[in-house]
Amino acid sequence: MKYINLFLLLVALTSCEEVVNLPSPKSDNFFVVEASLTNQNAPQRIILTRSQDYFDQSSAPKISGAQVTVSDTLGNQFSFKEKVASSGIYVWEPSSQQPTIGKIGTTFTLNVKWQSEALTAKARMNRVPPIDSILYEFDEASGRQSDDNSPKEGYDAQFYARDAQGAGDCYRIKFYRNDKLFNGPDNLTLVYDAGFQKGAMTDGLMFIRPIRRSISPQLYLDKDKIRVEIWSITEDEFNFYSQARLELNNAGLFSRPAANIPTNIKNLNAASRLQGAGWFGVSAVSSFETIVDPKKARTGLN
Repeated sequence: MKYINLFLLLVALTSCEEVVNLPSPKSDNFFVVEASLTNQNAPQRIILTRSQDYFDQSSAPKISGAQVTVSDTLGNQFSFKEKVASSGIYVWEPSSQQPTIGKIGTTFTLNVKWQSEALTAKARMNRVPPIDSILYEFDEASGRQSDDNSPKEGYDAQFYARDAQGAGDCYRIKFYRNDKLFNGPDNLTLVYDAGFQKGAMTDGLMFIRPIRRSISPQLYLDKDKIRVEIWSITEDEFNFYSQARLELNNAGLFSRPAANIPTNIKNLNAASRLQGAGWFGVSAVSSFETIVDPKKARTGLN
């Protein structure tokens, strides 16, 4: 009788599945800024778009024709131009007079003027530690490295860097395989001092092993190029990315209600209903790259 009751319960649960389309409120069409500027000698870009309704799967509307400038506390000003009409992508090109944007320790101010709107944000470029090395060893793919499109055997890599002395440094780690960025939600590696979170007592230490190994979501193969970058970020930006990562991975039966992600974009027009969203950040970047050579593989990496 017990088994019959269990069977009837299973049938009842499966037969009650029904797709329900819940109404969602219309978007307030936030003014979204995507800006991660660096001290690298390379073109820098800022993307301006409008937000969309929750279930809208189309491309985000581009904001075209804006005036976009960035200034710093040293008196420099950088003008961003929309390179392609109606693209919403604004670019600053380095020159012999201004080879890079700013210096470590400098605070930057973003100003965007568009129609009757004026938006602004501030960010500080913090210090970044150098990367000492990238090492790798031959191994079989672990559970986190196993999927249908990844190698079953190859080289498991990790990088070595030490957090700068003095608590409160935050970083984002980016890693590339043959110049292609690992850019999935699970590849957003954030670091507070040398650990994953504030209060972990890791100030001034070597980055902990899970962070060092995060650059190998898949095994690398012979002659693959591995590139690792450390981007300095503020604690506020660390919190922004942490919340964004929670929302990107918020799915499944026990998912939480969706929540707004923090922003440092402010509309100076107090009468406007158009609110800012996204993030304006400036980062110092250190990088290291290597080519996988089986003769240089190590054994027993910790």
